[in-house]
Amino acid sequence: MNWVRRKSLPAIEAISYEDCPCNTLPNLWRALHNSYNSAEDRPINTCFLNEIPQANLINWPTFSKQEFRDAIAKCSSSSSPGPDHISWRHLKHLVSNNTCLEKLLNIANACFNLGYWPSHFKAANSVIIPKPNKESYSTPKSFHPIVLLNTTGKLIEKAISNRLQFYMVTNKFLDPNQLGGIRQRSTTNTGIYLTHLIRARWLKQCHMSVIAFDIAQFFPSLNHHFLSICLEKAGLNTNVRNFFSSYHSGRSTSYLWNSFVSPSFDTNVGVDQGSALSPILSAIYLAPIIKTFKKRIKNLK
Repeated sequence: MNWVRRKSLPAIEAISYEDCPCNTLPNLWRALHNSYNSAEDRPINTCFLNEIPQANLINWPTFSKQEFRDAIAKCSSSSSPGPDHISWRHLKHLVSNNTCLEKLLNIANACFNLGYWPSHFKAANSVIIPKPNKESYSTPKSFHPIVLLNTTGKLIEKAISNRLQFYMVTNKFLDPNQLGGIRQRSTTNTGIYLTHLIRARWLKQCHMSVIAFDIAQFFPSLNHHFLSICLEKAGLNTNVRNFFSSYHSGRSTSYLWNSFVSPSFDTNVGVDQGSALSPILSAIYLAPIIKTFKKRIKNLK
């Protein structure tokens, strides 16, 4: 009989937040949400963006069938589905049919024509998993959220991401030495470039110093207003900027801890790490910061 068996307690007794133990599920949900959305409502200074030159205006044509086929080609059929329970295997079958693919294209093109991203694609599940090799798992920062989005929306995001990366490199908005979040610029490229700089200085009998920044909670901390200004500086037209304004507003997530599911929480800051757009959006976000930083360093010399 079930009621005489040992009860499975939620694994939250050891977690503390703001020096208070999370002994109940509501306290756990509050601790997780506040930890992963700590940058909400923080003021920002955008004055230095006035120094960044305006890029040429980008023409944004309608999506083609080939763009969607290329976007889904490398998707793993074994990936976990999002709240809609649609897997990549299902979508690959749909995309192979021209009629279904045309319907998806109509949705994607309508989103940019109207400057609107449907709320169905904004709902996410954040699965909480422990970070490896931590000495203690007594705080929410010892855990990592894996964000699962609706797969149909992710397919459209992949097509948008591929196009954005091409445009940002073409109009030279991204710095040539900016390696993160950009295709064909991997960690290996970073190591090779850094090694080249070090050895080049050694040949000139110079010492080499490296400044490294570890930006904690970077993806959840991206400010939407700052990002919208960066998108304008990058040369995106009004319809595209309106789309991204809608894309970032009204987002929500539910936290999954073991078999427990939280109520839906609003997420008004950051970009979802499970989104295909997060790498390129973060690169666009960092581009003016990198340019300004390099300019200030040159002035110091």
